[in-house]
Amino acid sequence: MRNIIILIIIFSLYGCDKGAKTPEGLIKKYVSDITSRAVDKDFFEKHTAGELWDQVSALGDDDFRKFVDLNKIKNPKIEISNKVCAGDKCTLTYIIRYDVVDGADKIFRSEVKKVATVERFGEIWKILDVTNIKTYHESTEPIEALK
Repeated sequence: MRNIIILIIIFSLYGCDKGAKTPEGLIKKYVSDITSRAVDKDFFEKHTAGELWDQVSALGDDDFRKFVDLNKIKNPKIEISNKVCAGDKCTLTYIIRYDVVDGADKIFRSEVKKVATVERFGEIWKILDVTNIKTYHESTEPIEALK
């Protein structure tokens, strides 16, 4: 009986771990990782393919560092609003909301609506392309875009 209970607990925990095994899990993991920790090209090679991987892998060291420098983004929240799948390819529409901060000061709040194309490669999903649809910034003061 004890073994059955342990198996049930293991399977229920495994079933809750979506990770990169579902399109939604991939998008949530990708956004969470790139906004919360330092990532390298190996990260992108693991989670992207096609056009997106081609663009990232072609970046020089300085351009790559600028591309992944998201240290001013805090409190990212992601909402998947639509998913359309055909076979091993899916298109997901999602919204990312986050604060842009400078030190301890919140500069403004942003909301970006994006569309990602993902494809299954064996047991995992990879992002092929991401397109921005709409961006909204909310600020009480003028935003210095070139700063």
